[in-house]
Amino acid sequence: MTKDTIITQEFNADDAVERYWVKEDWIFDKESSRIHVRILGIAPLKTVRNDDGSFRAVTPVFWVYYPDLRPMLARYDVYNGKNFGARMSWEELFESRMFASRIIKSTINNPNDLFISSYVKDPILALLEGENVKDKIFNYEQDLWSY
Repeated sequence: MTKDTIITQEFNADDAVERYWVKEDWIFDKESSRIHVRILGIAPLKTVRNDDGSFRAVTPVFWVYYPDLRPMLARYDVYNGKNFGARMSWEELFESRMFASRIIKSTINNPNDLFISSYVKDPILALLEGENVKDKIFNYEQDLWSY
Protein backbone atom coordinates (compact mmCIF):
# COMPACT_ATOMS: atom_id res chain seq x y z
CA MET A 1 0.00 0.00 0.00
CA THR A 2 1.34 3.44 -0.93
CA LYS A 3 1.04 6.46 1.24
CA ASP A 4 -0.19 9.77 -0.16
CA THR A 5 2.33 12.56 -0.13
CA ILE A 6 1.39 16.21 0.04
CA ILE A 7 3.92 18.66 -1.34
CA THR A 8 3.38 22.24 -0.30
CA GLN A 9 5.02 25.38 -1.58
CA GLU A 10 4.76 28.68 0.18
CA PHE A 11 2.58 30.99 -1.87
CA ASN A 12 1.94 34.61 -1.02
CA ALA A 13 -0.68 36.07 -3.35
CA ASP A 14 0.27 39.65 -2.44
CA ASP A 15 3.79 39.19 -3.77
CA ALA A 16 3.29 36.76 -6.61
CA VAL A 17 0.00 37.54 -8.39
CA GLU A 18 0.04 40.46 -10.81
CA ARG A 19 -2.86 39.51 -13.09
CA TYR A 20 -5.35 36.76 -13.85
CA TRP A 21 -6.38 34.59 -16.76
CA VAL A 22 -10.12 34.38 -17.35
CA LYS A 23 -11.33 31.43 -19.41
CA GLU A 24 -14.59 32.10 -21.24
CA ASP A 25 -17.01 30.46 -23.62
CA TRP A 26 -18.61 32.67 -26.23
CA ILE A 27 -21.88 30.99 -27.18
CA PHE A 28 -24.20 31.95 -30.01
CA ASP A 29 -27.89 31.54 -29.11
CA LYS A 30 -29.88 30.89 -32.29
CA GLU A 31 -33.24 31.62 -30.66
CA SER A 32 -32.36 35.12 -29.53
CA SER A 33 -29.64 35.71 -32.16
CA ARG A 34 -27.24 36.87 -29.47
CA ILE A 35 -23.77 35.95 -28.35
CA HIS A 36 -23.55 35.15 -24.63
CA VAL A 37 -20.27 35.17 -22.75
CA ARG A 38 -19.92 32.66 -19.93
CA ILE A 39 -16.90 32.72 -17.60
CA LEU A 40 -15.64 29.20 -16.92
CA GLY A 41 -12.61 29.74 -14.72
CA ILE A 42 -10.15 32.18 -13.22
CA ALA A 43 -6.44 31.53 -12.66
CA PRO A 44 -4.01 33.79 -10.79
CA LEU A 45 -0.77 34.17 -12.76
CA LYS A 46 2.65 33.91 -11.18
CA THR A 47 5.77 35.41 -12.75
CA VAL A 48 8.62 32.90 -12.91
CA ARG A 49 12.10 34.40 -12.84
CA ASN A 50 15.56 33.01 -13.61
CA ASP A 51 18.26 32.75 -10.94
CA ASP A 52 19.59 36.17 -11.97
CA GLY A 53 16.12 37.72 -11.51
CA SER A 54 15.35 38.15 -15.20
CA PHE A 55 11.88 37.33 -16.52
CA ARG A 56 11.36 33.72 -17.60
CA ALA A 57 7.63 33.07 -17.97
CA VAL A 58 4.16 33.64 -16.61
CA THR A 59 2.30 30.56 -15.43
CA PRO A 60 -1.11 29.95 -13.83
CA VAL A 61 -0.83 28.91 -10.18
CA PHE A 62 -4.19 27.09 -10.16
CA TRP A 63 -7.61 27.27 -11.80
CA VAL A 64 -10.86 27.95 -9.95
CA TYR A 65 -14.19 27.00 -11.50
CA TYR A 66 -16.02 30.33 -11.75
CA PRO A 67 -19.57 29.12 -10.91
CA ASP A 68 -18.19 27.74 -7.63
CA LEU A 69 -16.35 31.01 -6.95
CA ARG A 70 -19.30 33.35 -7.66
CA PRO A 71 -20.93 33.21 -4.19
CA MET A 72 -17.66 34.28 -2.56
CA LEU A 73 -17.01 37.03 -5.13
CA ALA A 74 -20.52 38.41 -4.50
CA ARG A 75 -19.69 39.02 -0.82
CA TYR A 76 -16.66 41.30 -1.38
CA ASP A 77 -16.66 44.82 -2.77
CA VAL A 78 -14.35 46.19 -5.43
CA TYR A 79 -12.47 49.35 -4.55
CA ASN A 80 -12.73 52.05 -7.20
CA GLY A 81 -10.72 55.14 -6.31
CA LYS A 82 -12.37 57.17 -9.07
CA ASN A 83 -15.98 56.50 -8.03
CA PHE A 84 -16.70 56.08 -4.33
CA GLY A 85 -20.48 56.24 -4.81
CA ALA A 86 -20.91 53.29 -7.15
CA ARG A 87 -20.26 50.23 -5.04
CA MET A 88 -20.10 46.85 -6.71
CA SER A 89 -18.99 43.35 -5.84
CA TRP A 90 -16.29 41.36 -7.61
CA GLU A 91 -19.04 39.17 -9.07
CA GLU A 92 -20.73 42.22 -10.61
CA LEU A 93 -17.40 43.36 -12.03
CA PHE A 94 -16.82 40.04 -13.79
CA GLU A 95 -20.43 39.62 -14.97
CA SER A 96 -20.46 43.18 -16.34
CA ARG A 97 -17.12 42.50 -18.04
CA MET A 98 -15.59 45.63 -16.51
CA PHE A 99 -12.02 44.47 -16.96
CA ALA A 100 -9.39 44.90 -19.64
CA SER A 101 -8.54 41.78 -21.58
CA ARG A 102 -6.87 40.39 -24.65
CA ILE A 103 -7.35 37.12 -26.48
CA ILE A 104 -4.49 34.66 -25.99
CA LYS A 105 -6.18 31.51 -27.33
CA SER A 106 -9.13 30.75 -29.57
CA THR A 107 -10.83 27.77 -31.17
CA ILE A 108 -11.54 29.70 -34.38
CA ASN A 109 -9.33 28.21 -37.13
CA ASN A 110 -7.21 26.53 -34.44
CA PRO A 111 -7.61 22.74 -34.76
CA ASN A 112 -4.50 22.03 -32.64
CA ASP A 113 -5.79 24.16 -29.72
CA LEU A 114 -2.61 26.28 -29.61
CA PHE A 115 -1.98 29.55 -27.81
CA ILE A 116 -1.57 32.47 -30.21
CA SER A 117 1.96 33.06 -28.88
CA SER A 118 3.00 29.55 -29.97
CA TYR A 119 2.40 30.25 -33.67
CA VAL A 120 2.92 34.04 -33.71
CA LYS A 121 6.25 34.82 -32.05
CA ASP A 122 6.22 38.62 -32.25
CA PRO A 123 4.21 39.99 -29.25
CA ILE A 124 2.77 42.89 -31.26
CA LEU A 125 1.61 40.56 -34.03
CA ALA A 126 0.13 38.24 -31.36
CA LEU A 127 -1.94 41.16 -30.05
CA LEU A 128 -3.07 41.91 -33.60
CA GLU A 129 -4.01 38.25 -34.09
CA GLY A 130 -6.14 38.47 -30.93
CA GLU A 131 -7.82 41.56 -32.37
CA ASN A 132 -8.36 39.62 -35.61
CA VAL A 133 -10.21 36.91 -33.65
CA LYS A 134 -12.32 39.62 -31.99
CA ASP A 135 -13.16 41.03 -35.44
CA LYS A 136 -14.19 37.58 -36.70
CA ILE A 137 -16.60 37.20 -33.78
CA PHE A 138 -18.00 40.69 -34.37
CA ASN A 139 -18.42 40.09 -38.12
CA TYR A 140 -20.12 36.75 -37.47
CA GLU A 141 -22.65 38.47 -35.23
CA GLN A 142 -23.20 41.31 -37.72
CA ASP A 143 -23.64 38.96 -40.68
CA LEU A 144 -26.64 37.37 -38.98
CA TRP A 145 -28.72 40.45 -39.65
CA SER A 146 -30.01 41.59 -43.01
CA TYR A 147 -31.29 45.10 -43.55
